[in-house]
Amino acid sequence: MVVVRKALTLADFHEARALIAEMGQWDVAQCGVHGLPSEDVISAYYSDDAASLLEKCTLPSTGMYVARIGSVALGCVGHVSHGDVAEIVKLFVRPEGRGKGVGARLLATALDAIEQSKFRKVNLVTISFMTSAISFMTSAITLYRKFGFQECEPFEPAPKGLEEATRYMERVTK
Repeated sequence: MVVVRKALTLADFHEARALIAEMGQWDVAQCGVHGLPSEDVISAYYSDDAASLLEKCTLPSTGMYVARIGSVALGCVGHVSHGDVAEIVKLFVRPEGRGKGVGARLLATALDAIEQSKFRKVNLVTISFMTSAISFMTSAITLYRKFGFQECEPFEPAPKGLEEATRYMERVTK
């Protein structure tokens, strides 16, 4: 059974950081496969260490969650705040957890916390690698849409060279 728990300790954030590092390496590899520049990907999206994540995700109206089966961490998601807008960050599920509802459980948990904090809108940034009209990350984008996210105008700059692949999404809260 998948259990999602809020990260509270530095050890929890080390575990989340390990998951995020895997996500960063996957993103860099996909950039290489699709001929996109990857030099700025790690520094733009994956440079926080565990202590920085703890600092950012234990502030009021923020959080980081880790999904596990037993003692095995399968995925994570965080949310941060920017005024009256929340942002979903670092949603990642290891390959062995995909197709089992782990991503949906993580996203639902983060969105529940966001809604309790009374944010009016939730943003997220994702990437869509396109090759011969085939989009990689379709399952992630499908998940976001299932939870009411729609594509929107950019709300932050994309790393140089990744502007065309970067997707911005938003969800108006209830």
